[in-house]
Amino acid sequence: MSVKFITCIYSDLNGTDLGGRESRHLHYRYSLLSLLKMTDADFVCYTSIREIDSLEDFFYEEHKIDPEKLKFKLFDLNAIKFQGLYDKYKDIDHNKKSDRCFAIQYQKFSWWWNEDKSYDYYYWIDSGLSHCGLIPLKYLVDDGTYRKYYESPLYNNNFLKNLTEFSGDKIFVITKENLRNHWCQTVPEKWYNKFDMSLHVISGLFGGKKEQWDNMVNLFEEFLQKITEDSKELYLEEQILSLMYYNHPDMFVEKTFDIWWCPDNGAKDAPPEHYIINKSFYKILEELNE
Repeated sequence: MSVKFITCIYSDLNGTDLGGRESRHLHYRYSLLSLLKMTDADFVCYTSIREIDSLEDFFYEEHKIDPEKLKFKLFDLNAIKFQGLYDKYKDIDHNKKSDRCFAIQYQKFSWWWNEDKSYDYYYWIDSGLSHCGLIPLKYLVDDGTYRKYYESPLYNNNFLKNLTEFSGDKIFVITKENLRNHWCQTVPEKWYNKFDMSLHVISGLFGGKKEQWDNMVNLFEEFLQKITEDSKELYLEEQILSLMYYNHPDMFVEKTFDIWWCPDNGAKDAPPEHYIINKSFYKILEELNE
C-alpha cells in the first residue's frame, strides 16, 4: 500500500488580492513537520517562488527531512485552472480582508491532474491541520519554542493505516454538524437533489483510492463551473463539496464532529457539558489512532 498527500504552503497571502490567513509562516511549517510523522506516506507541497528556498532550508537542512518524502513544486496562484472563471467573479476588496483564498480552494482539486497515479491512495491535507487550536494539550509535544504549539503524536503511521482502511473504496471526508452548531451556508437549494445542510463537509482532509479521484475532481469542477456561472458569484470549495456529499452519497464515507474546539482551546466561559454533548474535532484524530 502506497500513500501520497497533496498539500500547499502559501503563507504570505493575507491582505493581498488573493486573500489568506494572517501570521501563518511558522504555523504551516511546524504543522507540516508534525504531519510528516506519517513516514509511510510521501508528500508533495505546492508553493511560490517567494517561499521555496526558505521552505527547502527549513525542511531539508534544519530538520533533515528526506527530499524524496517531501517534494516542493512551484505553482503560481494567478494561473489556476479556472483562472478565467475566477477573474470574472472575484471581489478583490473582499479578498484583501478574507482569510480564505479561492485560488487554493479550487486548485486543491485541480492539482490532482498533475499526478501520475503511481500511488494506491491519495489525500489532500491542509498543511496547517496540526495545531493547538484544534488539539488538546495532552496530545501536543511540550518541546521547543514553536513545536509545542503544532507538534502532535496523533499523526502517525497507525493513523495513516486506519485512514486508508476506513476509506475503503470510497472518498473519505470529514463532516461538521451544521444546525445546532452552525458553521457555514451552502450553495443555492436548487442544486440539491434533496436539500440538506445539516452536515458541512470540511476540506482539510479528504481522499481515498486513486481510482476514485478522477470522478470526484470531474464532478467538483463541473459543479464549480455551473454554479458559479449561474449564480455569478464564487462559492467556497467546502460548499460545493457538501453538495456533492448529499447528491452522491454512495461516493463518500465520513467521520463527523460537532465543534472545532476542546476545553483547552475553547471559550473559557463554556459550561463543561458543552464538551460532553458535542464531539470535538480532535476526537476524529483519536478514533483514527485506535
